[in-house]
Amino acid sequence: MKSQYSRQAPYNGPWTKRARQTDEWLRQHKVVVSATTASLLSTFAGFPLDSLKSRLQSSRENVSIPRLAAEVVREEGIGGLWRGFPLPLITISIVRTISFTIYTSTKRILNSVPPTSPAQANITSADGSDPSQRWLDINLGLFTQDKASDIALTSLLAGGASGAVVCVGSAPFELVKVRRQLEYQIFRDSHPEIFRPNPPPSAAVSLPLNSTPIPKPPAFVPPTTIQAVKLIVNSSGYKGLYTGWRLHFIRDTLGTALYFAEYDVMRYYLGRSKSSEQGQGEIGSGAQNEIQGEVPNWAKSFLPKSLIPFFCGSLAGVTSWALIYPVDAIKTKAQQRGLSGLEPRTPLAQLKRLVRGTDKSNPKPWLTGIARLYRGLGVSMIRSMLTHGLLWTIVDAAGNWIETKPFERLATSSSDLK
Repeated sequence: MKSQYSRQAPYNGPWTKRARQTDEWLRQHKVVVSATTASLLSTFAGFPLDSLKSRLQSSRENVSIPRLAAEVVREEGIGGLWRGFPLPLITISIVRTISFTIYTSTKRILNSVPPTSPAQANITSADGSDPSQRWLDINLGLFTQDKASDIALTSLLAGGASGAVVCVGSAPFELVKVRRQLEYQIFRDSHPEIFRPNPPPSAAVSLPLNSTPIPKPPAFVPPTTIQAVKLIVNSSGYKGLYTGWRLHFIRDTLGTALYFAEYDVMRYYLGRSKSSEQGQGEIGSGAQNEIQGEVPNWAKSFLPKSLIPFFCGSLAGVTSWALIYPVDAIKTKAQQRGLSGLEPRTPLAQLKRLVRGTDKSNPKPWLTGIARLYRGLGVSMIRSMLTHGLLWTIVDAAGNWIETKPFERLATSSSDLK
């Protein structure tokens, strides 16, 4: 009985103090923790579809998605769908974490108003950041009203800034990913003597009796990720890691701006609004916290409140990707030609070839050419729906879980059981 009364109170015990410190660290790094967790899981789930998309874009044949997947599994095994996966798992997670951080910080910079008192200067923002520890404490006070136009402009600028900055570091990693995904096509392009179609037999041409045997072609051995990087550097130098970078920059800047703007505007029309409460906003909130309210009457019949992040993330991912998909298709072809050692083409020339074909005397119909330009869009849309829906669902779930102070609750509940 004596030890029972001398025991420290649950809220003053050492484990509870450590739990509070852990919860505080998680709260201050809520964007990083949530985005990293969501990126790891969503990237793993959607990588096979991304691999099929790259193969469809570079294929010379009109092949269906199930047939292509079956060919990959038959020729390369099930692991072929995840070929080159470890590097994108790391890089995409880092890129998305940085992207979310820049996006959130830029929204705060655009929306925040300069403090008028010391008390306001110490208010914690929705992303959990401490005002005294921000790397860039700028308050522009722009687009602060709770209306669709202000939200759209804020997210367009924040998303564009995020995409422009991130693509500088992500372009080499994406090129290596494309190199790994298109290894067999690149091998085929760089060895035309092996894969050139055989001429039809002719009675007028006869082979000499003592003809020299044709040397056996080299076997296709896929390089590892490190070997792929060395092949690019050895053939084109370090600047070769930025093959197709201008198209990559355009794709990421426009795509990220559209993506975040569409997501935030859809969340606004589905009941999310700016709140005066401090420190309780969802991931992606600017200077003013944004809280999900009740679902509007027009959406209650088909959209539960818990599925709003998945619905908005999926729709934003699909529509933004569809708008910039032609740029991605041209980028992939440009990178494939560069990696194969073929003569580069201008983006306009590549666009004309994709749409109108290679025969100038008999160009393809416009609709056929545009359909080819969007080859692989179906699998890309499925991938976008899956990955971006999961991404925002997990981001919101992780952010809400952090706000509940999970480790302090665990420590205090354990103390109460003793």
